[in-house]
Amino acid sequence: MTELQITMLIHLIGLGMLFTMLLSGIIFTAQYAKAPDYKSKATILKAMRPIGLLSPLAIVVMLASGLGNWHSMGWFQEGWLHIKITLFFAAAILGTIFGIRAKKRGGIIMKLADGSAPEGAADQVAAIDRQFRIFYIVQSILLFSILFLSVVKPGRGF
Repeated sequence: MTELQITMLIHLIGLGMLFTMLLSGIIFTAQYAKAPDYKSKATILKAMRPIGLLSPLAIVVMLASGLGNWHSMGWFQEGWLHIKITLFFAAAILGTIFGIRAKKRGGIIMKLADGSAPEGAADQVAAIDRQFRIFYIVQSILLFSILFLSVVKPGRGF
């Protein structure tokens, strides 16, 4: 196997990790929204935590293999690749920000579940929940755009 084939295989594994995390996040978030009480929501958030902890690994795999692919294809040769990398960095930064928000939401939900939450905590959680709904839409658009660029490779001759 060539260097490009190896990095492409690793990249495909990383892409699978990202899409798995996105889909499971959407599914868990839908279950979270249907949960009848804060204890149920807390249980669902605990189940989501291991998936969220995989995201740094997926980002490292994608970055390392992506840079390997970029090197194998020739630096600055493919315009679509620059757009793809920019979109990936946007998705990674957004994911990191919302990872921090998820931890904050989890803490507030735990306090709401045991009855020790301060005044206005429920409103704060509702605002964060709205942000998460938008987050999953934006992440889906970013990842499908990256996938589109990877498949179509606009700007290449046919």
